[in-house]
Amino acid sequence: MGHPAGDIGLFLFILTLLIRNSKWLPSFLLFCPKFINPDWMADISDKKSVAEISLPGTHNTMSFYGGLSVQCQSWSLKQQLEAGVRFLDIRARHYTNDLPIHHEAFYQHVTFRNVVQETMDFLNYHPKELVIMRLREEYCSERNTETMYDTVTRYLKLFAPRDRIWWSRRIPTVGEARGKLIILQNFDGKRLGITYGANDIMSISDDYHVATVFNIPTKWHGVQQHFEAAIVGDKRKIYLTYTSGSGGLFPLTIASHMNSNLYDLLAKMNGQKRRLGFIIMDFPSAEVIKMIIGFN
Repeated sequence: MGHPAGDIGLFLFILTLLIRNSKWLPSFLLFCPKFINPDWMADISDKKSVAEISLPGTHNTMSFYGGLSVQCQSWSLKQQLEAGVRFLDIRARHYTNDLPIHHEAFYQHVTFRNVVQETMDFLNYHPKELVIMRLREEYCSERNTETMYDTVTRYLKLFAPRDRIWWSRRIPTVGEARGKLIILQNFDGKRLGITYGANDIMSISDDYHVATVFNIPTKWHGVQQHFEAAIVGDKRKIYLTYTSGSGGLFPLTIASHMNSNLYDLLAKMNGQKRRLGFIIMDFPSAEVIKMIIGFN
């Protein structure tokens, strides 16, 4: 997969970024990570549960095309993984027994097959890492003769050895999951493994509708509250906190505020080995990713 230059006007893109002057912007303007963290999980104990990790992730990981109201990322999948992202939010439309990646109605010029291949390539080169993938059915399902479960498992069997996928419904330890892809199933049908949103093993904060800049403080307050819950909460549960948002504002505009707030908060907490859970962002910077990793 090539670099997602997309159909965004570069001038508009950079102009929006420059509205905010904060420490996360320089990496972002490079359209690639300022530095990388491809093997950061190697130092985490094999005995630790995946639920106990502070882990950087991206929201709508493959959303590059469709304009400023749709685009959520600027780095390619390979760049995200090399930067240290370990949670992927993949949205696939089930169409003609295939799985094109969409953000709502907008096709992202890539398929689930490409995503699996690139993820497994990364894990082959970095076998002590693991990748968690929320797989959600997106947009309308049409012209299929098999279920989405059948299509997903068909591609997994073709492009990922069975022992490289986590098939259990149980949250694994880091040692059990090294070199593997863990899918969080967010579509109907037969059970593939761990169910996304299962209340007994997950706590999710995803208040994504942000109508105006005046709603950003409310969004940020919810993020902070969920971090506090993750710090003291059940270590057997995965805590997923989405800093992303959309609605009346572009995802990029919201990210400029949220990522700046996140940078400042993490800097204040520097050196504290606390479980913050999975932090899922639009347009993350290498600095913020590194800071999240540092909480392990």
